[in-house]
Amino acid sequence: MEFVRVFVGACSRATLRHSTAVGLAAPILTIPSIERTSRADNGGVSFANATTVITLASCALFFFTIGSVSSAGDFFDDFKKGPLNQGLWCPCQIDMKDAPVTFSADQGESGDRIAHIIVKKTSIGGNLCKLGAPDYECGKPAAVLASGPGAAGEQDSRETLGPSFMDAVAKPAWQPAPEHKDPYCEEGECIQRQELRLTDQYVHDANKPYLYSIRFRMPKNVGDTKNSIRWVTAQWKQEPLSDKYKKEFGEDWGASPFLAQRYDNGVLHITVQDEHCRCMIASAPQKEELSWDNGTPKYCQSTRPEDTKGKACTPDLTAIYGDNPMLTSPAGKWTELTYRVQADRTGKAMIEIHEGKRFIVRVTGKIGYEPKSSKSPHTKFKIGHYRDYMPFVETMDIDWVRAKAE
Repeated sequence: MEFVRVFVGACSRATLRHSTAVGLAAPILTIPSIERTSRADNGGVSFANATTVITLASCALFFFTIGSVSSAGDFFDDFKKGPLNQGLWCPCQIDMKDAPVTFSADQGESGDRIAHIIVKKTSIGGNLCKLGAPDYECGKPAAVLASGPGAAGEQDSRETLGPSFMDAVAKPAWQPAPEHKDPYCEEGECIQRQELRLTDQYVHDANKPYLYSIRFRMPKNVGDTKNSIRWVTAQWKQEPLSDKYKKEFGEDWGASPFLAQRYDNGVLHITVQDEHCRCMIASAPQKEELSWDNGTPKYCQSTRPEDTKGKACTPDLTAIYGDNPMLTSPAGKWTELTYRVQADRTGKAMIEIHEGKRFIVRVTGKIGYEPKSSKSPHTKFKIGHYRDYMPFVETMDIDWVRAKAE
C-alpha cells in the first residue's frame, strides 16, 4: 500500500518530458525517489535515490484499473442487472436461440453476477453482421462515426484465424453433424463463433490510445490440448482497410485482428499484428519454456495467404518486458488483463499489457494495417469464442469489462 500511495502521488506530481534514453518514442514521466527494480535494458536496475522513468501509459493503466469511467463512449459492465445490455453489446454473432449469453450469481461476491458465453457443437458459422441500413444489427452509429461502421450498405468484414503458435500434430478433421451444416467450412476447415461485439457508438479511432480491462475465466479442462486448435477469446480489429489488400488477395481475404487474446491448446497467449506478420508477445506457461527478451519479437509467423504453414517473419516492432512477464493461466481461475490499445502504421503505435498491477510488456512500432485512404481507421472490439470447429462444450466466464479513452 505504501508503494501505491507513493506511486499515485508521484504520478500526480510528475513532469512531462521527452526522452530517447530508454528507447521510447512516447512521452514519459520523471518520478523521483521511488524505489523500484527493473531490468537494466528497461531503463535501469534499481532506483532508491535516483530517477525512475515510467511511461504515461503505465500511470494511465494504473489509474484506469482503480478508477471509474466518466467520459462519453467509455463504459463499465459488470453484468449485475437485467438481461444483456444490447445498448452496449451487439449479439449478432451469438446464437441467442440455442446458446445465448447467460448469467449466474457470483459465489465470491454478494450481489454480483457473472456472464457466461458458451460454445458448443451447434455453434457454427461466421455470420457477417449487417451494420448498415436498413438492418443496423449493431445499432445506428453515432454521428461522429457516420462515415465509419454502419454506413449505408456497409457490412461486417471477415477475419482469418491464421496460423497457431502451439506445437501441432495433425489436426483432427472434425466436421459438424449433417443436420448442422456449416456454410463457412472451406477445404475441410470449419469454424465456430460465439462473440459479443460492442455496438457502433463504442467504436473508436484506431490511432488514439484506449484502455480495456477484462476479468475472465476459462474452463479448467478443454476438449483438445494437443492439436493447435486456433481459438480467439478477445480481439481488436482495425477497419476500414486499404483497397490494396483486396486487389492483391481477392475479395474473400480477411484481415487478422491487430491485437488478439488467444487460447489455442488451452494456453493463454497474446498476439500483435504488423500487417501480415503476427507475433506472440506474451503467454502463460507452455510445454516448452519461452524466453521473453527486449527487442524485436522473435515468435512471429506470416499470415499472408500463400504462407498458411506459418512461415517466419520479421516485424517492425519493439518489445520491452517487465521483470516477470509470464501470464497466469486462466484455466479455472480468474485473470484480470488490462490493455492499452493503439494501432498505427507510422511507427507511433503502442500496445501495453498489465496483468492486475503487474507490467507484462510494451510493444511499439507499426501495428495494424494500412487504412482506407478516404476514411479514418477505427477499432472494433469483440469478446467470446472464435475458433476452429471442435465437438466440445466450453464456456468463457466474464466478471466485468471496462473501456476508457486514455
